[in-house]
Amino acid sequence: MMWQRPASMIATFVALWFAVAIVTTCGAMLESGVRYHGSVQRYAAAPVLVATTSIQASTGSGDDRDVEGVPLVEHGQLAASLVPKISAAPGVRAVVADTAIPAQISTRGTASAVEIHPWSAARLTPFTLTAGSGPATAGEVVLDQHLAAGIGVRPGQQVRIALPSGVRTFTVYGIAAPTKAGRGTPTVFVDDATAATLSGHPGTVGVIGVFADPGVTADHLATVVRAALPAPPKNLAGAYPQVFAGHDRGSVESPAVDNGRVLAITLPSVFGGMALLIAIFVIAGTVGLSVAQRHRDIALLRAIAATPRQVRRLVVREAAVLAVFAAATGVWPGLLSAKWLRDQFVSRGMVPDSFQAHLSWLPPVVAGATAVLLAVAAAWIAGLRSSRIRPSEALAETAIERRGLGLVRTLLGLIALAGGIVVCVVSVSANGDSAASISVATVFTLVVAVALLSPVLIRVVAATFGQVLRVFGETGRLANANLATSARKLATVLSSVVLAVALGGSLWFLQGSETHVASQQSRAGVLADYIVAPAASGASSAVVAGIRGTDGVTAATGIVHSTMFTGSDLGELSAEGVDTEGLSRTLDLGVIDGSMRDLRGDTVAVDDLTADGLGLRVGDAFTGWYGDGAPARLRVVAIYTRGLGFAQLTLPHDVLIGHTSAQSDDAIFVAGRPGTDAALRTALTELAPGSSVLTSDAYQASLGAELVQNAWTNQVVVVVLLVYVVIAAVNVLFTAALARRREFAVLRLAGTTPRQVARMVRLEQALLLGLSLVLGGAIAAATLIPMVKGITGTATPYIPLSGWVTVIGSVIVLGGAATIVPVRRVLRARPVEAIDIRE
Repeated sequence: MMWQRPASMIATFVALWFAVAIVTTCGAMLESGVRYHGSVQRYAAAPVLVATTSIQASTGSGDDRDVEGVPLVEHGQLAASLVPKISAAPGVRAVVADTAIPAQISTRGTASAVEIHPWSAARLTPFTLTAGSGPATAGEVVLDQHLAAGIGVRPGQQVRIALPSGVRTFTVYGIAAPTKAGRGTPTVFVDDATAATLSGHPGTVGVIGVFADPGVTADHLATVVRAALPAPPKNLAGAYPQVFAGHDRGSVESPAVDNGRVLAITLPSVFGGMALLIAIFVIAGTVGLSVAQRHRDIALLRAIAATPRQVRRLVVREAAVLAVFAAATGVWPGLLSAKWLRDQFVSRGMVPDSFQAHLSWLPPVVAGATAVLLAVAAAWIAGLRSSRIRPSEALAETAIERRGLGLVRTLLGLIALAGGIVVCVVSVSANGDSAASISVATVFTLVVAVALLSPVLIRVVAATFGQVLRVFGETGRLANANLATSARKLATVLSSVVLAVALGGSLWFLQGSETHVASQQSRAGVLADYIVAPAASGASSAVVAGIRGTDGVTAATGIVHSTMFTGSDLGELSAEGVDTEGLSRTLDLGVIDGSMRDLRGDTVAVDDLTADGLGLRVGDAFTGWYGDGAPARLRVVAIYTRGLGFAQLTLPHDVLIGHTSAQSDDAIFVAGRPGTDAALRTALTELAPGSSVLTSDAYQASLGAELVQNAWTNQVVVVVLLVYVVIAAVNVLFTAALARRREFAVLRLAGTTPRQVARMVRLEQALLLGLSLVLGGAIAAATLIPMVKGITGTATPYIPLSGWVTVIGSVIVLGGAATIVPVRRVLRARPVEAIDIRE
C-alpha cells in the first residue's frame, strides 16, 4: 500500500518530520536552560557564596502550600550583620564581603562601563598584583590588567571615573590580574571604606564569599553556612539570603544568568507546547486522510478474509515505519536549529555569553518517541471503524458517503464549540497576559469544533450556494454535487486551511498591534525636543544637572527603568523613575486621574490597564517589591493611559534609582530652543563622553527599531508555527487532489472534458477556500480582539492593508496551486489508465 499510494505516505512523512524537528529544537533549548548555571569568574576562589538572587512568595498551607519564585532583575542586597554570624560558624576559615558599584571610566573621549569593588574582595577571584600596590586611601585605585591595557594607563597616572554620585579623579596605584578565572567585567578596586561610601546602600553588602577550614568540603560548608542564616518565615513574601556552591555559584555573578535561564526554559516550553498541539492536529488530520483514502483497499482486504486486527496492524505499522524514518531524519535539523537559536539569543543580549546549547540524546529520543506515539495513535483511531465494518458495507461507502456524523462526533463537536464560545467570552473581560493565554486556547478549541463539525458546515454551504454554482452550468452543478456528497473527504482540507488562517490572523497581528499602539503612545507622550542617550552604563544625576545649565535648555528629565513585582504570583511590571522637575515640558503620560505633581516620596503613578487589573485607584496603596527584592509600599497619586509606550508604573526618580544595579539614568529628555543640540553635544563631551543626542523623530525611529527587536522572539515562534501549519495545509490539499484520480476518470469516461473537470475543481476550491477564510477569520477575530484589548486597551487590532493581502492572498494562491497543480497532472493520464486505484 505504501508503494501504491506514495503521495499519502509523503504527506504523512512531511507532517511527522516537521513535528520531530520543532520538538527536538524546543527540547534541546529546554534542557540547555535547565542545565545552565552561568560561569564562575568573579567568585571562582570562594567555594560557598551567600547572595539574594530571587524573590519568593507562598500561598496556601499544608499539602496545598505552593511557593512561587522568580529571579530578581537587579542585584539583591544582604545585611552586613550576616558577616560576623557566618564567620562564627564552625568550619569557616574566612568570610569576605563584596559590593559591586557601577561606574564609567573616561579616557580619550570615550567612556567604558566598569564595576568598582572593595580591594578586600580581590581574593574572591582571586586577583593578584602585577604592578604597584593596593589602594590605601580614598583617592587610590587598582585596575584590572585588561582594562589598564585597553585604556593605556600605568601606575602613577590618573583616571576620571563617573560614579552615581558624580565624576571623580583617582590615581592608579596598581595593576592586578585574575589567576583562576577568565576575563569578566572590567574591574576597578578601591579601599574598603571608599567602597562602602560609594555603594549607596549603607549597612548592606552584595555578596558574601565563605572559605573553609582545611579538610572541610564545599557541601559541608554550605550546610553550615545555611544553618547560620536566619530562618525564612513560614509564609514567604520577599527576597531572602540563599547559599550557593559548585556550579550554582554562576548565578550569583549577574541577575542576567537567572533571567536568561528562565527565558531558555519558559520560551521552549510554551513554544513546544503550542507546536505539540498543532502537531497532534496536523498528524491526526494527515494520517486520518491517508487512511480514509484507502477505504476501498481496506474493504477489498476485508472481502478476502483479512481480520479487523490484521487491518489495524497494517495501518499502524505503516504509520510507525514512517514515524521512525521521520524521527531519524528530523532530529538533525532540530539540533542544528537549537544551536542557531542559542547564537541568536546571545547576539541579541537575551542570554549571557556563557549560555551554551546542550545537545544530548534525550530531546531527539523524546521527539522521536512522541512522533511515533502520535502517528500510531492517529492511525489506530483512523483505522478503527474501517476495520470493523462488514466488507459489503465498506465497498458501498466508497461509492456513497455516509450522511450522518455519528453521535459521539456530533457531541464532541458541540462541546468544543460551546467551550470555544465560553473561552472567548471569558477572554473579553481579561487583561494583559491573561487575555493572551486564554485567547490562544480559543483558537485551538474552535478549530477542533470546526474539524469535528466540518462535514455539516460543507453541506450547509453547498446547499446555500448551490443556486449560485448552477449559474456556471454543468461544471457548477457538478461542483455543488461533489461538495455535498464528499463533505467527509473534504473535512480535513477545510480544518487544515481554517487552522492556518486562524493562527496567521491572530498571533501574527497581535505583535504588530502592540507595537503600533506603543509607538503611537510614545509619539504622543514625548514632548521633549532632544533625547540624550548615555553611553556605557548610563548617566549620573550630575549629568542631568549639567544639562539643565546648558544654554538653550528649558527642562531636562532623567529617566531610569527597572521592573517591580506584585501579588502572590509575583507578576512583573515595567517601572520607570522620572525626575518631576520640568516633567510637564518633556513628557505627557496621559494622566486621567490625579496629578503627576504629587509624585514625590513613596508614591507611584499607575497605567490604567494595570490599575484595573490590580483594582487600584488614586489614594490606594500599591504593595510589592522592587527589582532588587526590597519591599515597596507606595501610595497611588495618578492614573495614566500611555503605559504601553512608557511603563506600567512611574515612580519618583530618586526612589527607584536606589533599587537598580546601574544606579544611573537610561535616557535624558530635554526641552530646549532650536539649535540647542549643538550646545548639548559640546557639554556632553565633558559631562558624559560617548553620549549621543537624538532629535525627537530620530528617537522615535530608534524606539521603533527596538520594539521590533524585542518582538523578534515572538515573531520567530509565530513564523515557525505558521510555516508548519501552512505546509500541512498544502500537504492535505495536494494529497486530497491526487486521491481523486478515479473520480476524474469516471467523469471523463462519462463525457466530461479535462477543461470542464478543471473548472469544476476551481469552483469547488473557491467555495471551500471562501468558507475557510470566513471560519478562520471569525476565529482569528474572536482571538485577536480580546488579546489586543487586554494588552493595549483598544479593541481594534492594527492590521495594515499588506496584512490583509498577505493572509487572503496566501490562502488563495497556495490553496489554489496545491489543488490545481496535482489535478492537471492527473488529467494528463488516459481515463482508462487513471481508473486504476494507484496514485
